[in-house]
Amino acid sequence: MSIFPFNTVYCEVFIVAEINQEVITNVDIDFEKRYLVSLNPNLQKLDQNRITEYAKNSLINEKIKKIEIEKILGIKADQALLSKVIGNIYSSIGISSLSEFENYLSQNNVDIERVKEKISIEIAWNDLIVKIFSNEIDIDKNFMKKQIEKFDKEEIESILLSEIIFTINNKSEFESKYDEIKKSINEIGFEETARIYSLSDSRKSGGNLGWIYKNQLSKEIRDELNEITVGNFTKPIISSGGFLILKLNEIKTESIEIDKDAQLKKMIEFERERQFTMFSTLYYKRIYNTTEINEK
Repeated sequence: MSIFPFNTVYCEVFIVAEINQEVITNVDIDFEKRYLVSLNPNLQKLDQNRITEYAKNSLINEKIKKIEIEKILGIKADQALLSKVIGNIYSSIGISSLSEFENYLSQNNVDIERVKEKISIEIAWNDLIVKIFSNEIDIDKNFMKKQIEKFDKEEIESILLSEIIFTINNKSEFESKYDEIKKSINEIGFEETARIYSLSDSRKSGGNLGWIYKNQLSKEIRDELNEITVGNFTKPIISSGGFLILKLNEIKTESIEIDKDAQLKKMIEFERERQFTMFSTLYYKRIYNTTEINEK
């Protein structure tokens, strides 16, 4: 059954925006709205103007990335990875198979091939960031090992976190952007807001970062988390990739003997992903600022 409220008959096709002379039309916007609401049904709680604005911004983001990717790599997503990402997407909305997902999209007038194309752009963008910045990843393993030594046979506090990472073009935008994000959290929840606003790759899972040992985090982040209770979120924390908002979902304390090798591996992966997110955000912001964007 269709969940999508829009059923447009086009009397006229017109240009909504031009990105380096590539056009976005009203037809593109309506498809994007169907696509976004199909994957995030809670978006229906927003008014039509906000959904339209979100769809336009989503397409501008995609166009900018696509143009940059095609300059350097080309878009050739690994089919096994593409299938895995699609599987994660339909599982997150309670669908159990690809055929069921295709039927669901068809009922909402969303073409699976265009969905694959959109996901391929995101995969290719991640590949591009790895290609450009892999040699710039700096991980202090010795520091991590010293941190792990402190965990041995202690009471360890683990926290379940979600994140939203956002940027602004100038300082005057900060308050309005933050107010917009807070309003969205109140209306549709933190997880759906992360899917809309966050620049981090974690947005695909509603900003979920999973369980993290609190001692893994910087003192600044720990201090901010100490100011809130479970179910609430921090004020924006300034980071090298923009502004970070963290939601504290759950806390647990464990008295265990740590598997140091496994924990070191986990900490390295967490730090690697954090740095790639930072580079991705900064790189996107750089090309956004040099892109010619004309909205009609």
